Amino acid sequence: MGFESRTAEKDQSRDERRLRMWGLLPQVETSVRREVLGSLFFTGPALRPYLIRFTVLLALSVTIASYGLLGDSAAVVIGAMLVAPLMTPVLGVAAALVMGWPRRLTLSALQVAAATAGSIALAWLLTVWVPSGVFALIPSEQLLARTEPSVLDLGIALAAGAAGAYVLVHKEEVSALPGVAVAVALVPPLSVVGISLQAGEYADAGGAFVLYLTNLAGIVLAAMVVFFLTGFVPVRHLRRMFGRIQLGFIIAACAVLVISVPLIYNSRLLLSTALDEGIVRQEIDDWLGDETTLELVALDVSGDRVDLDLLGPEPPPPATALRIELADALGEDVTVKVGWIENVEQLAAPEP
Repeated sequence: MGFESRTAEKDQSRDERRLRMWGLLPQVETSVRREVLGSLFFTGPALRPYLIRFTVLLALSVTIASYGLLGDSAAVVIGAMLVAPLMTPVLGVAAALVMGWPRRLTLSALQVAAATAGSIALAWLLTVWVPSGVFALIPSEQLLARTEPSVLDLGIALAAGAAGAYVLVHKEEVSALPGVAVAVALVPPLSVVGISLQAGEYADAGGAFVLYLTNLAGIVLAAMVVFFLTGFVPVRHLRRMFGRIQLGFIIAACAVLVISVPLIYNSRLLLSTALDEGIVRQEIDDWLGDETTLELVALDVSGDRVDLDLLGPEPPPPATALRIELADALGEDVTVKVGWIENVEQLAAPEP
């Protein structure tokens, strides 16, 4: 009995310390909290109109993003980010986790999942009906930029999620909303997934989907932290739902840790490739010499293979010499393929 009494006293003391600590946090006014929750969760008569608006805006956003990616237009892709409504249910997931509401969490998560699948399917369908000549634009820079996510993308997602939650709680900072929408970039990666699947580029589709999951996990975790630190969750609610809220933070943090594994691997791979490409460019310059008239117009370094295209009036030196130099510089045997595009100028002037 004495042991149980001491345990109860320790638990009560711990709860009191938590309450004192949470009491130091700022508290959001009830009216503001109610307004924020009303903009994230829709029930009753408001649900159907919201879902219609959400579906229409999402379809338009995916359409704009898909054609912007195919046309390699950064401005069009940015426009798609501004139209996209996907941030609302994602922040709804964060709010439901930090409030310890399993039912609302389930509904928001289902909406995100349905929007994800629908966006990929729509991008796939839009690509089916694109004239075949447009595929000459693939791969575009805008498309390729979303197929190789790195740790930097996770940092961007965390910052964007924090900004989105902060602006949601502090309506006076509403002028920052367009910037948040551009930074979030949830729809373009989904469009890349659909386009890449239709084109048969499954590796690119996988990379874009990892980028999307990175944005999703980063936004949810950062938004939860901001909701907590801004006093969005009432102290009494924190005390009552502490176990659920703690579990929500653990789940969000684990999701970020899991998605970090491929990001770290890909970051190291990108860094290694960039370093190798720098070495290869230097060796190509030495191989061509200072007096060359040849111009390097294309270079691809992939593992133990180096492909390059040269443009100029004179033939390049033997490729064997370059292969030997690259093997010494990189510390491994490589296969070198040299393409030469002859560029000869003719001048025909009128007779005097």
